[in-house]
Amino acid sequence: MLRDLGDGLVLRRGTPADADALAAFNADVLRYQDAPDPEPSMGAWTRDLIEGRHPTFRPESALLVEDTRGKSIVSSMVLLSHTWTYAGVPLSVGQPEIVGTRAEFRGRGLVRAMFDVAHAWSAERGHRLLAINGIPWFYRQFGYEMALELGGGPRLYTVGLAAGVRQPTPPYRLRPATGADAPFLAATSAHAGRRYLVTAPRDAAAWRYVVSGRSAGSAARNEVRIVESEAGEPAGYLEHVPKLWGPGLHVRELEAAAGVSWRAVAYPVLAYLCETGEAYARAAKTELGLLDFWLLGSAHPFAGVVQFSSSRRPYAFYLRAPDLPDLLRRLTPVLERRLAESPLVGHTGDVRLSFFRDGVRLTLDGGRIKSVEAWPPPRTVAGLDFSLPSADERRPSAMFPGLTFLQLLFGYRSLAELEAAFADCVVRGQEPRALLEALFPKQPSKVWPIL
Repeated sequence: MLRDLGDGLVLRRGTPADADALAAFNADVLRYQDAPDPEPSMGAWTRDLIEGRHPTFRPESALLVEDTRGKSIVSSMVLLSHTWTYAGVPLSVGQPEIVGTRAEFRGRGLVRAMFDVAHAWSAERGHRLLAINGIPWFYRQFGYEMALELGGGPRLYTVGLAAGVRQPTPPYRLRPATGADAPFLAATSAHAGRRYLVTAPRDAAAWRYVVSGRSAGSAARNEVRIVESEAGEPAGYLEHVPKLWGPGLHVRELEAAAGVSWRAVAYPVLAYLCETGEAYARAAKTELGLLDFWLLGSAHPFAGVVQFSSSRRPYAFYLRAPDLPDLLRRLTPVLERRLAESPLVGHTGDVRLSFFRDGVRLTLDGGRIKSVEAWPPPRTVAGLDFSLPSADERRPSAMFPGLTFLQLLFGYRSLAELEAAFADCVVRGQEPRALLEALFPKQPSKVWPIL
């Protein structure tokens, strides 16, 4: 037992013996919106994790709140560990996932108690960042900010599409991926990652798990296909959900190898998706209505080679940086490179960032970052602050309400967009503005962790 929560409730670690009970709990509690019945795929995903299929997760990284009176699970979550990259710099990342509580036990602080423990575990593991793909608002109360783009890619309605993309002699075909394709998948995904600020790299071992490591019914399982030439040379890959979600077939990943034309692979891929989607529709006794590329994100090159029907706005990952100065020190090589490529190359001076209750100070010397320190905004400055330029070094160079600076740091919003959205996001003069725009430009990211 990790903690006695009172009223017969205890917080404890998961064990392999919890696989069946926890799978049933998550299938019931985390059913799809408005669904009348439990979702078996959530149970299968849970069982995969607890039974040790995942390459890095072990059952003791699950947290359970148990009602000792009936020996039943009433709340649970897991903590996964990943390595992401920020402009090529590796970052250790923790991901809380599969968070749920039975309706009659909500509002008792059970999730907060689990997050307290998960955050302590995360610190022990050296995570510099935590990330959650979760429901709106909820995780803000645990120190998270929506600060990394998720989704936003286009969709294509399928009426008449299959005939339009059918080719007499297509230049490429698609086949199921196998474990032997893992090195190609790893190299191609790494090449694609160069277009993004933040990525979740997949090495060959991770790809082998994606291709064949999950159970057939898992919510995290996808179909992976290799795009290859008639001669059998791999040219790209496709990853899609193995059934229809509503009327659509959803694509998770689509990448072309270096030197391969996106236009050339487009029609063979679309023809395959139409054929596969129609097969899924027949099996489900429904109709295929669209191909959905939302998960590819708003900056994916495929959107530029096909005329799509529409798009939906992106969602976002929640991020939490438990030690922001430490994270910025880790990213120093990236920040120095950006500064060297800006009009402020060789700059010397301080950048004092206020988050009102706390803050960070970056000291630059000749274009190098000499130090990054926690900086509590002084409370001793006399007079009102109208955000005008000031020689008083006790005043901040810029002010960001709450956790909004994370949106700037992770390229999710530009400085101008934050100022437009938050009236109390303020920059004191042109020099700090130019520095912030050079150090923290808006850039696309694409992250899909191994779940």
